[in-house]
Amino acid sequence: TVSGLDDRILSMGNSSLFGVLPVLAIIWFVVAIAEFLILKYTIFGRNLYIIGSGVEVAKLSGIKVRKMFYAVYGFAGLLYGIAGIMLAARVQSALPTGGEGYDMNAIAAAVIGGASLAGGRGAIGGTLLGTLLMVLINNAGVQFGLNTHILEITSGVLIIFAVAMDMFKNRKKA
Repeated sequence: TVSGLDDRILSMGNSSLFGVLPVLAIIWFVVAIAEFLILKYTIFGRNLYIIGSGVEVAKLSGIKVRKMFYAVYGFAGLLYGIAGIMLAARVQSALPTGGEGYDMNAIAAAVIGGASLAGGRGAIGGTLLGTLLMVLINNAGVQFGLNTHILEITSGVLIIFAVAMDMFKNRKKA
């Protein structure tokens, strides 16, 4: 555990704007808006959707796939850094393994929000709603004293249900 973090980071985890909105929630919302604008209104965002539909299609469309992958991994690293600082602010220390277990919740939030595991489809708005649903489920489980394994099983069942609905919708379109 890394302790003795800067007071500005530590205070960010406990402060709120106007005594109502937590600073971490505001940062989360600002990042989500930035992602929405990037995906919706830039060539970079359009190219991401094309690559998600198929790498070969993207190559044939003239997209420099290798450069896009580097850019996506760089952007993801930036977002991981922001998330790490937010987590450190929330728990008041930095743990090397602090983010373990969040991957399943992230996948569940994206799939519940309408992202396709086959690629090429998804939206930030749906992912935000999926995230809020996952947070609600996890917080309710903690409040009711449910075992963490039950909450993980619930996340898995939600993912299976969302993927099944996505497959059903794709078959119906075909």
